[in-house]
Formats: sequence, structure tokens, C-alpha cells
Amino acid sequence: TLAVFAVVQRQAPVFFTQYNILLVGPSGTERENVLRHPLYGLQPLVGVISTDVNDGHPPLLTGDVDATMAGMGSRTGVQIRVPNLGTQWRPLFSANYLDVQVAGATPGEVHALAEATSARVAEVLEQRQDELGVPADLRAYAVPSSADPIVYPVAGSRSRALGATGLAGIALTAVLVFWLERWRP
Repeated sequence: TLAVFAVVQRQAPVFFTQYNILLVGPSGTERENVLRHPLYGLQPLVGVISTDVNDGHPPLLTGDVDATMAGMGSRTGVQIRVPNLGTQWRPLFSANYLDVQVAGATPGEVHALAEATSARVAEVLEQRQDELGVPADLRAYAVPSSADPIVYPVAGSRSRALGATGLAGIALTAVLVFWLERWRP
């Protein structure tokens, strides 16, 4: 029990940030913004860019926007998702932004990954529009919600770890004692 408790207590925190990358459509005084009409919205483009950035894997469709990669146990990496603005039973993927989550061992690593991810999304969006021959005045742009997102340390509760480890140790000891008493001649 003490060995397990020592291991649980020595876990380093995970550093985590979450921000959005908004896809902004074209606008100007000469042409009406055709993206105002829902048929021509940026929502399909958000899914395409998410798939491209995730190396051809379809966008991660989550049941709740509050579920984070750190909360799901990922200690390092980048996750780019299309946010579900509906419910588990009635999904709604109408957002024109990407949910970007970054986790790492140090705050510097998380900042570097976040900057690289924002640049990668902008690059993929630019490449996709180049392939389609979109004129410069009709292009969409990727704008991060924050140039310097806040990095949070995420760590477990030491008191809960102590309580759970202690209760598990007591329960295992009690089971072992009762089992040995039962088999004693």
C-alpha cells in the first residue's frame, strides 16, 4: 500500500491549454458576403480542415464540449476537434471554429505546440484554398482566439489519492485476513 501511495504522490502535473481557431469568411464593401447564408457557411470547411490537420482521420466528434484530452488521460499531444454544440442524442456541428487542446510536460512545450498547431491550421487552410483556386478576396482565414493561450497545470488531488490508496489497502488486507482465517485448519 505504501509503495502504491508513493507512486501516486510522485506523479508530475500535466500542463494543458484549450483555445479555439475561428475560421473567418471574406468580407468587403464591393461584394456581399455569401457566407451569411447557411447553405454557404464555413461549417463544412471546419470539418474538412480538421480532417486534413488530423492526417486524414475524420474530426473527433465529442458528446460534450467540456470533455478535455487531459481529463481523458492524455498526458501529451494535440487534439483538434469539431465542437458538438448539441447534445449526445441530437448532435449539432454548426460551429465555424475548431476546438484545439494541447497537453505537455512543461508550459514551454505546451506554448510551442499551440503556436505550431495554429500555424499548421492556417497553412492547411491556405493549401486547401490554393488547390481549389479560391480568389484572394473570397478566402477564409484562421484566427486563433488567443495568441498566447493560458496554460493550466492539471494534477490529481493528493488527499483523494491518500484516501483511495488507504481504503484499497485496508480492504485488501481485510479480504486476505478473512480468506486466510477461512482456510486455516
